Amino acid sequence: MPGCKQAFRLSNYKLGGFCVRAAPTFGLKFDNIPLINLRMEFNQTYKFLHSPEAADGLRPPIKPIRTNLFIWGGMPNDLMTLLLQRAILGVEAYLPGALKHTSAVLGNISKELWEKLDRPFSFRSKSAVANIYHHMPEAVHPELSLRHLDQPLYEATIAFYREVRNPIFHGQLLSDPDISNLQAAFLHVARLYEWIDYWFDPEKLVKGGKAFSGVHLRYPKGASNGAP
Repeated sequence: MPGCKQAFRLSNYKLGGFCVRAAPTFGLKFDNIPLINLRMEFNQTYKFLHSPEAADGLRPPIKPIRTNLFIWGGMPNDLMTLLLQRAILGVEAYLPGALKHTSAVLGNISKELWEKLDRPFSFRSKSAVANIYHHMPEAVHPELSLRHLDQPLYEATIAFYREVRNPIFHGQLLSDPDISNLQAAFLHVARLYEWIDYWFDPEKLVKGGKAFSGVHLRYPKGASNGAP
């Protein structure tokens, strides 16, 4: 990829590809988000949504809402839409980094594979869910695919993208959200992390990573060792 240099080593687990990109027209540069940052943000947001402050923030009158990360002074439904958007983007960004590490552990690391992991739609399915949660992990090892490991969660993710992800990324926002429904949506994202944790041990990111909020390890214990 032009302007993007990949270093095929994993001396720093925080980076998912060591890729620096530039937007010369606007003078901007981009680097990968450290994987630990993605997990910590989701962890803090998950905790917030299960706190009294979150439920109270949705009740009238409109007032500033103090989250675990910032104070929000806008409309409550705008905040909840933003938090859900970032949670979804977070797991979508986390997955390629976890897969790159796992490809190194399994010994099938290659420039071509890593470039495809950076571009999910290079797998050419019309479905975002199929590209991200089936074809991408399958390219590293067939047994990593969500469709292979957890068919019910895979089918639920298809519904989640159709009913939740796609609307809030295409001009719509949550309307009069209920806290229990928001918690259910975040639980779905947590279960996607749980699937990743099965084969990419979060302890590699930070000591105590298995205790991230919302992740309860429904899969067999001792399996998240970087290999199927």
